[in-house]
Amino acid sequence: MRLYGDGIVVHQSQSDEGVIEVVDTGDSRSMHFGTFARQSSMRISMPHALDLSYTQSMMGCLLLNPNPKRVLVVGLGGGSVVKFLLHHFPDCHVDVVEYRRDVMEVAQTYFGVPFNHPNLTIHKGDGYLHVSRCFYDSDQSYDLLLVDAYDHNGMAASVGVQAFFDACAGIMTPDGVMSINLWGSERANFNTTMQRINQSFDNRSMILPVENKGNVIALATNFDISHAELKQLRSNVEDWEMRYQINLPKALQNMIRQNRNFISRLFA
Repeated sequence: MRLYGDGIVVHQSQSDEGVIEVVDTGDSRSMHFGTFARQSSMRISMPHALDLSYTQSMMGCLLLNPNPKRVLVVGLGGGSVVKFLLHHFPDCHVDVVEYRRDVMEVAQTYFGVPFNHPNLTIHKGDGYLHVSRCFYDSDQSYDLLLVDAYDHNGMAASVGVQAFFDACAGIMTPDGVMSINLWGSERANFNTTMQRINQSFDNRSMILPVENKGNVIALATNFDISHAELKQLRSNVEDWEMRYQINLPKALQNMIRQNRNFISRLFA
């Protein structure tokens, strides 16, 4: 069956949580939740690479914490970010929380997420409840917290509340970074979410708009960034670009351009 232009639907299923379709178009395989929008995408010939621009932008957090040892991913999708981390950071442990069992099954079967990998733990559950339990019932902390919790209706409501971001800040290491995918085109919701992030992280946040997309990546930290550290970013960023095959120099340039008030504060 052919849908989505020249794409071929290789899997279609429906559960109480909604529709999942997997579509192959040449060397690209994408996950859809019953709409044309791609929830996840991978290159079949290079499954650990980041195929979508917004996932590449989410990994702009590596500019601020380049050597993560433990990462929490809220929202599995097709597992693009998970496979990227396992490939490039063999000493890093990745925890994932995903609400939908069918998404987990499709990610394993069609997108090659290695569920038996020794450095990967996948939890089925709600992202807000999982992060809250980590905060209240565990001493575990994370260097990176990557939040991409969307369905066909938009971002999961529970991961936008103030208590969620308070818990996120509480489970991050002193040099931890949260990277969250937001929709900048939904202006009211975006502004409210950024206000909550700033409240939880003491105004230590930046935005990274995704070029030619409605996505905006928000980065929030538990630390202040000094002038010397910014200079170091500029000297290393081209090496990181070659290593990860992500346009991190462009991401850094956009971060500086889009956060002039933040940068001016650093150089004050």
